[in-house]
Amino acid sequence: MQDNERLSQFKSIGEIHSLLFDIMDDGVIIINHEGLIIECNPAFHQRLGYHKQEIIGKKVAELDTPEFAPKVSQRINDIISKGRAVFETAHYRKDGSIMPVEISARIVYVDGEQRLISIVRDISERKHLDIALQDKERRYNALVETSADGFWVADSQGCFIEVNDAYLKRSGYSREEFLNMRIPDIEATETSDETRRHLAKIISKGYDRFETWHRTKSGELWPVEIVTTFYPFNGGTFMVFAIDISERNRAQQEIAVQQKELSKLSQALQQAGEGIMITSPDATIEYINQSFTDITGYSAQDLIGKNTSILKSEAQDPSVYRELWQTISRGKIWEGGLIDRRKDGSFFPILLSIAPIIDEDGKIIHFVSIMKDVTELKKLEQQLLQAQKMESMGTLVGGIAHDFNNMLAALQGNVFLATRNLGDRQVVGKRLQTIHQLVSDASGVVKQLLTFAKKDIVEIEAVELNTLIKDAFKLARSTIPENIDRSLHLSNEILPVNADKTQLQQVMINLSNNARDALEKTKQPKIEWSLHKYQATPEFKKSHPETVEEHFARITIRDNGCGIKRIHLEAIFDPFFTTKEPGKGTGLGLAMVFGSIERHGGVLDVESDIGKGTAFHIYLPLIQAAVVNDPIPPSLSIQGNAETILLVDDEDNLRDTTSEVLQGLGYQVIEACDGDQALRLYLEHHEQIELILSDIVMPGMGGVELAREIRKLNDNIPIILATGYDRALVTSGNADISNCHVLSKPYSFEAASQMISRMLSKQ
Repeated sequence: MQDNERLSQFKSIGEIHSLLFDIMDDGVIIINHEGLIIECNPAFHQRLGYHKQEIIGKKVAELDTPEFAPKVSQRINDIISKGRAVFETAHYRKDGSIMPVEISARIVYVDGEQRLISIVRDISERKHLDIALQDKERRYNALVETSADGFWVADSQGCFIEVNDAYLKRSGYSREEFLNMRIPDIEATETSDETRRHLAKIISKGYDRFETWHRTKSGELWPVEIVTTFYPFNGGTFMVFAIDISERNRAQQEIAVQQKELSKLSQALQQAGEGIMITSPDATIEYINQSFTDITGYSAQDLIGKNTSILKSEAQDPSVYRELWQTISRGKIWEGGLIDRRKDGSFFPILLSIAPIIDEDGKIIHFVSIMKDVTELKKLEQQLLQAQKMESMGTLVGGIAHDFNNMLAALQGNVFLATRNLGDRQVVGKRLQTIHQLVSDASGVVKQLLTFAKKDIVEIEAVELNTLIKDAFKLARSTIPENIDRSLHLSNEILPVNADKTQLQQVMINLSNNARDALEKTKQPKIEWSLHKYQATPEFKKSHPETVEEHFARITIRDNGCGIKRIHLEAIFDPFFTTKEPGKGTGLGLAMVFGSIERHGGVLDVESDIGKGTAFHIYLPLIQAAVVNDPIPPSLSIQGNAETILLVDDEDNLRDTTSEVLQGLGYQVIEACDGDQALRLYLEHHEQIELILSDIVMPGMGGVELAREIRKLNDNIPIILATGYDRALVTSGNADISNCHVLSKPYSFEAASQMISRMLSKQ
């Protein structure tokens, strides 16, 4: 019964073993001494892709890869001799792929015969992990060894375990020397105790990043940034990157120096006396300094992000802006004068320099503008111009007095002859015509003198040079002694330019006076004025690269005097330079001439030969604008129709004569000797007075004040203001008086009658 129970138990355990054999995840094989497979479990043949019957009877060597197959016999012998063995090999699957396996084999006895039973574990995944780990380790080692930064490993006590070549090279130690050292041996900032406490802090925290100084083998100190991590495994290790920051520190020092320089430059820009503006290539404002704000009234908030057109002035010729933009767009510097506009709308003169900022590729990335407010400078310039003009006026007065004396003598002579021949209408008529011509000539001289005497009113307009130079020559001729041969050669072409008549006249008179002074010791003295059209030549452009125009009017004033020494030619346009004796010149004349021509956008050249003479050439750019010629004085008088005119003048003779002429033309006249009397008479006779003809400058109430008072009473009555002064000077600021015209004395009565008739007809 006990045997039966034992057998029953055995059968049960056998069944359990069989069950375990079948369900094991690892493969199991049983082989004999020759290596033949006599049994296997499902896991084994299924992992290799075989059916069981295909495996039974195969030799293990047939399943092994060529690398391991030759070792099978030896391994069987080792197992038999040792009783067990564990090793790795690789089997072929049925599809030809390889399955790495770990074999755990031992000897067993089955039915009294010695057999080898092996547990075959698929280690494919582990092999993949091993390969990945090995690859990662290789890459890590390569990174550490090839890194330009130093790297070392130390244990928890600070003893070095490993170091890369980069750190050894920088520190100067050999590997053997370094691996026998500790962290305090290279640390130059901390003491040993401080280093120990620091390591304890890193162990507690797990990592750290800080800057310190290390000491090389030679004793040199070098700055490093330490990046360290503490790994607590196997007693703990510090993995440390020691980055040499010498270059970084130098770069930071350089940056600090540059920032200091930039700060200095920024302060210089902000505190500069000139206005400074930086724009993008499309003229968007990016920066302005404080002086720019002070000059224009615009704050940075007003302008940043805006286009520079916000500063443009209607008072500036648009062609100047076009030429400016064309110049800087070509990468060149533009310099010149402009009329700009302040925030309050007022205009002001500036000197402006704009330079492009170009990068290494030759591309314009910014424009820098430097602006100087020259309002005060312009005032001083006008004062100097006026001073120079007064210097010329002294000479003009003498010459014009001579001309007037001649005219007065001729007038007296013709009056005497007319009186002697009162009975002969033909003789009297001829003398009266001569007197009329002499008065007209005297009037022309006065008008030229008034034009020349204008003070600081700059009027740039389109003018025709032939007419302008002809008038200037007449005026200058008064200053030239009659023993000097004077000639004028005008152009056959119309030559329009943009110019201020007064300034150009002064320029030519100054040059003419200089020519006169150079002729003192010349036997047959000559002064020649000439005007021609000029086409810019390559030589001219080379000498004057700032000019862009092609067509000019060339004015030449030439003498055959003593000439200018070569040593003086370069200095003649400098302010206060003069070769004249003390008291005979300020040295401002040619400087003013040069400045005036420059303001006109022109060029001034000089050529001179000692003993042969000097020629000054003025080149002014021609324009396309049509020039309006001065109107031809009317020659026909127009009769009135009994209209009543209030005539106001403090000069009795002139008032009586004018009244008689007006009555002769068919008008009724009420006379007043000043503005006060005129206002009273107008209040008494306002219903019949249809026009007022008044002098401007009178004792008490003047003509302009009278006109304003009349306008308070009557919005529309025609008013004519007559003056012997320059009309622009005496009427400036009075353009708000409606239906009011100015008549310059001495006026022709034909012109006066036409103006009166025209104004009355509009009523």
